[in-house]
Amino acid sequence: MMGIGKWVVAGGLMMLTAMSAGGPALAEGFDTSGIKADAALAARLPDKIKAAGTLIVGSDTTYAPWEYLSETDGQTPEGIDVDIAKAIGARLGVKVDYQTATFDAIIPAVGSRYDVGISAFSITNERMKVVNFVNYARSGSLWVVKAGNPSRFDVNDVCGKTIAIQTGTYYEGLITKANAACASGGKPAITVIPFSRQVEALTRVAAGGADATYSGSATMGLAVKQSNGMLEAAGEVHDYGPMGIAIVKSDEALTKLVAEAIDSLIADGTYAAIFDGWGAPTDIVDKAAINPQVAN
Repeated sequence: MMGIGKWVVAGGLMMLTAMSAGGPALAEGFDTSGIKADAALAARLPDKIKAAGTLIVGSDTTYAPWEYLSETDGQTPEGIDVDIAKAIGARLGVKVDYQTATFDAIIPAVGSRYDVGISAFSITNERMKVVNFVNYARSGSLWVVKAGNPSRFDVNDVCGKTIAIQTGTYYEGLITKANAACASGGKPAITVIPFSRQVEALTRVAAGGADATYSGSATMGLAVKQSNGMLEAAGEVHDYGPMGIAIVKSDEALTKLVAEAIDSLIADGTYAAIFDGWGAPTDIVDKAAINPQVAN
């Protein structure tokens, strides 16, 4: 997860820092200026969005390559989700106001502060109780440890280990369930170190202050790649699951509209081009699904 910045020496420790000025230039981003608006789809926009001419998106811009702030100015959102949001806006004939928020504050504000939430959300049954989800991508899971795995972390036996985790995420929920399983099996509890940003969890692992951290495969793979040999993956990418755009539960019309806008981007090749440009062609879906069935 990012605004992943760069490795610096501080007090003798190598630390992965999320620069307040932003994250790295990971890709050029997709040029959405050539995307044509679909008048029929645009006509179905809610009156509020139509009148404003703007789709307001809430996102935690610290999770590269999905969303992060540009290193150039520290303010411009970039990433897969940013390009997807811009493409949806272009197809619907409106501008996109991509606003930064803390991850766990986005869903509660969808429908009031934000029109939609686009922040690499894993679709879960718990979240679907309060918002609708349009499945627009998928992501696997990956553990990351300090290079050389000095604590001998075993992905198949996490009991008794110290795990750095981002709060409010799907992965925090998985660790909570794993901890319950440890307790019921009479094994040592997991020590959980919570962080508001994934980059902080990665920093703790790199510094040796936690055995491992756990998050989405695209984010973790990028973190390992940019860690200058300080981090490594533990195990393989596993458990691919659906990711969704969050829309207030009461607005079925907007939910269907967003799904159809994505389907139109899939049909004309724009969608695949965005993911290809970010090196994530395996994270695509064939069709946008609304509130798909999930195990968790």
